[in-house]
Amino acid sequence: MFNNAATITRCLDSVLSQDGVDYEVLVVDDDSTDGGVDVVARALRPGDRLIRNDTRLGLVGNHNECLEQARGRYVQFVHADDWLLPGALQALAGELEQARGGLAFSPRQVVTEDKTFLRKCGQLHTHFRKLRERNDGKALAMQVVVNGIHHNWVGEPTCVMFRRQLALDAGRFRDDVYQMLDLDLWLRLMIRSTVCFVPRELSARCHTTATESVRNKAIRRDWLDQLRVLASMSVDPAAPSRIRMISRLWWFLIWPRVVVEGVALGPNRYAHLKESVTAPFSEFARARAILARGGDVQPSTKYEGALR
Repeated sequence: MFNNAATITRCLDSVLSQDGVDYEVLVVDDDSTDGGVDVVARALRPGDRLIRNDTRLGLVGNHNECLEQARGRYVQFVHADDWLLPGALQALAGELEQARGGLAFSPRQVVTEDKTFLRKCGQLHTHFRKLRERNDGKALAMQVVVNGIHHNWVGEPTCVMFRRQLALDAGRFRDDVYQMLDLDLWLRLMIRSTVCFVPRELSARCHTTATESVRNKAIRRDWLDQLRVLASMSVDPAAPSRIRMISRLWWFLIWPRVVVEGVALGPNRYAHLKESVTAPFSEFARARAILARGGDVQPSTKYEGALR
């Protein structure tokens, strides 16, 4: 949470009204200054936790702090301007338990006045072919990779539940990926686990011009995102050889365009040129270092349950 006093009550009410499953609410405040912390402190139940960062960690740092501080087997992020629909936790956790899966997701309602965003991103899961309630995560990841990892077909963190330890082992959220940071982690979880899908809306996503994703696009912080996610897939030992090969092929197909756009569109044209020219040497090493940080450098079938 960061300066979300205006929306945090709606968010927390949607979480605290969930039933049918035991859960802890953990709110990690990223040094807010708008009084939202007081609202949270009054709303939480005994046993729930509110943690305040002494200094701002930023979006990715705060997400990773949540992962570190959480105690449950599963993690369900709920961004402070989003909310859960009734039965969300029970439905997603139930699927993960039964399938012994690593990640579960569902469609979400999109609340926005941006008709372009609604048209392009209102329905994400429909891009997958033959999506079932239980899926081979590697097969779903392959579909995303074959299409060049251009878009997030799973959704934002509020519509996804996953195993905490699996995310820690896979390297957490990357702090050098800005727009695709969630998809980057989803793919690393998918190639390590069974993926569950609940075919009904379980959350609501509020999209406004004030969201972090809109700001990232405006200043082009995400200009290397696609290359970095492709590099991650191309070096991950948990990925099948076809995923690694196709990811590397896409990387070198896209790289010239990224160089041209980085210089032509800016900002910081010289820095972009220097970074993009050295990318074939630096980005694959960077991706390997992220995986080593998590410690899970070998393929595993621990969270690959039976499919139906």
